[in-house]
Amino acid sequence: MVNDTISDMLTRLRNAYLAKKTVVVLKATRSVKDIAQVLAQEGFLGPIENEANGFFTVTLKRGVKQFERVSTPGVRLYVNHKELPPVLNGMGVAVISTSKGVMTDRKARALGIGGEVLCKIW
Repeated sequence: MVNDTISDMLTRLRNAYLAKKTVVVLKATRSVKDIAQVLAQEGFLGPIENEANGFFTVTLKRGVKQFERVSTPGVRLYVNHKELPPVLNGMGVAVISTSKGVMTDRKARALGIGGEVLCKIW
């Protein structure tokens, strides 16, 4: 049983990258789907496919080298839009959970809203 589905997702993506796999099976929870959609919009993942039995598949598209979970279930990192840290001077993406939904750090800065930093991808 997995307690932290976001960390599980990031570990599966990292392991697939290191094993040079292109297709990854992820558990279909709302937070995982939202993060996968943001990563697909940014060009890191392909579209969500084959959703059945509580799982779905995605395709790794770009050479993502690192997936890092920032907030954990016991320790959350909340920031306002002015404190959002750039990832590798803008080369990476931070995924933020805001009151307007899950989005990238760039979009949150543009909208002037902060939230919980879920993970960083570069």
